[in-house]
Amino acid sequence: MAPRYKRVVLCRGLSEKTDSQEAYVKTLKTAGYLCDFLPTLCFEFVNTAELQACLLSSSSYYGSNITNFLFFRFMLFLSNNTFVGLILTSRRAVEAIGLASEEDNEILHPWRSLPVFCVGPATESFAKSHLGSENCFGKEAGNAKELAELLVASVAKESKLLLYPCSDIGRETIERTLNENDIKVHKIVAYKTLPSLTLEHDLSEFMDNVPKIFIFFSPSTVEHIITLLRKKSYKMSNIKAVAIGPVTRQALVDAGLEVFATASKPDPMSLLEAIIAAENDEDGEKTR
Repeated sequence: MAPRYKRVVLCRGLSEKTDSQEAYVKTLKTAGYLCDFLPTLCFEFVNTAELQACLLSSSSYYGSNITNFLFFRFMLFLSNNTFVGLILTSRRAVEAIGLASEEDNEILHPWRSLPVFCVGPATESFAKSHLGSENCFGKEAGNAKELAELLVASVAKESKLLLYPCSDIGRETIERTLNENDIKVHKIVAYKTLPSLTLEHDLSEFMDNVPKIFIFFSPSTVEHIITLLRKKSYKMSNIKAVAIGPVTRQALVDAGLEVFATASKPDPMSLLEAIIAAENDEDGEKTR
């Protein structure tokens, strides 16, 4: 059966192509959909010096990085609370670590053998290729809640610190769950998530009278796109909103948008299956 809604708009981060993005496009195109990409977000890396200090705390040297008393005190704190693992919930967190270690890649050497807990296969793959991480876990975890449950099951209580670089808009799910289970975590806001500078113009290219499937990959994409849709008084009924998971679905519901479909897992095939099921259900309702 041919798709009812032929055009699919992928609402993701920056405009650069990634393996993950291409996998979604390939899967959808194979099923007969025409895919467009809407760059929705941009990112600003922050607190790089603090992140570098955390990475150095697991190194065998501190070198000339101890340049002032406050930095020394921070390094002393870290040296007494050695990290035993890393939590990564996004590709951007991996990039933040890469930025913090770009002056001396040897900083990452002791981290490569430590356990790295990742949300989803894309983050795990990126951690392996860009950080050299050898012991990754959690690729089956589709969201922060599932990863938090894995951490509770895997990490001993009262253990030493887990390092958690994340976004300024990151939910408290992981940190709260770990604290409730006496697992120590050091959270660093490593990057800020902002709307793309060209989002308003780019979005206008898709807003005609033809219904389209919009795939939302995060609550932040929901926030920025829905804000603009309302600002410009676009016809919301032409948007068939699809969520990549339950957290993004809830963001769509909270924004007052009807959810067309929700992927059971954050991967291309699960997304396609959810879209096809939703279209079949809609066809069934129209024939009754």
